[in-house]
Amino acid sequence: MRRTTLHLVLGVVLLDAVAIGAYVLTDMAHRPQKTQTIFVVVWTAATAVTVAFLLRRVRLARRL
Repeated sequence: MRRTTLHLVLGVVLLDAVAIGAYVLTDMAHRPQKTQTIFVVVWTAATAVTVAFLLRRVRLARRL
């Protein structure tokens, strides 16, 4: 169970690192407000999907 929990944490950290890197590399702070909003919505949705998928694995590991 510790391993799957670690995968959950690392998955979110990795996703955030990629998103922050993309934010900086695309100079998102100077983009139009609508573009920034779309970026944040996609980032949030990707985080939610990642957490849902990996949290399911943690729950399955807990049952064993």
